Amino acid sequence: MLRLTFLIALLLLCFTVSKGQNKFTLSGTVSDKSTGETLIGASVKLTGPLVTGIITNSYGFYSISIPSGKYTLSVSFIGYSTLVQTIEISKSEKLNLSLSGDNELSEVVISSTKSNDNVSNPQMGLQKVNVKEISNVPVLLGERDVLKTLQLLPGIKSAGEGNSGFYVRGGSTDQNLILLDEAPVYNASHLLGFFSTFNSDAIKDLSVYKGGMPAQYGGRLSSVLDIRMNEGNRKSYEMEGGIGLISSRLKVEGPLVKDKGSFMISARRTYLDAFLSLSPDSAINGNTLFFYDVNAKANYQLDDKNTFYLSGYFGRDKLGISNSFGF
Repeated sequence: MLRLTFLIALLLLCFTVSKGQNKFTLSGTVSDKSTGETLIGASVKLTGPLVTGIITNSYGFYSISIPSGKYTLSVSFIGYSTLVQTIEISKSEKLNLSLSGDNELSEVVISSTKSNDNVSNPQMGLQKVNVKEISNVPVLLGERDVLKTLQLLPGIKSAGEGNSGFYVRGGSTDQNLILLDEAPVYNASHLLGFFSTFNSDAIKDLSVYKGGMPAQYGGRLSSVLDIRMNEGNRKSYEMEGGIGLISSRLKVEGPLVKDKGSFMISARRTYLDAFLSLSPDSAINGNTLFFYDVNAKANYQLDDKNTFYLSGYFGRDKLGISNSFGF
């Protein structure tokens, strides 16, 4: 009798283990339908035998382990129409999703109570900045500046008038970790701090960690500023630019291989030296004062699981003082 009980318990254990292992992985990327640009932080939700969800990572990738069954898939992102479709999972598979832009405005709801996202969100101290909203912020001499926009956020204070440095919750400027496509940026300003090195045309995503930084970041005490550059249009070639009072900029992007790879090149240069040369004062027209920077990024999808990325930043500041100081 004891032996029979032991065999029944063993069979039940094996059945439970095999039942628990019957899970499959649904993975893929979420991208813009018109450009092919991957979307960071898009919400992917599954409703069915198991209700679960996830957000895409910094490469627009998601991966969910779920048991077999029929699910309703819902994908959403700010500024895009929500995608809803029914899928049936019987094996591990890859599903790439594309969202269409939504320009329709819904009604505005004003609530007297603050949302509890800061409590329910497992990642504390994280604040994302919408790059499209940066263009609506008044800027100095018409030059959009990412770091000066960050200084308008709560808990972040400017290091001084006309300075792109910033203090976060009492920390000093050298306690901020600034990353551009995972590469540390040690000097994030041009012309003695008046302008930042980040061309807003080349930026796709901005994340500011004002506390409780994830373990993947290290080396700083105050904050982390994680900046991701655009990957380029995978569908068609595009060019855009602008002429300001003190600088001009140009961005070119397009596919290397349609739907497989793309590139993006964004350049900016000031022409303050041209105005200095117009001065009748010899102590001024002999000076040199300008900067330029170039942001470039390329990517190519090798297969379903591997994508090659190459990004770079090139810049130079030139400040020349004629003979005012005897040299």
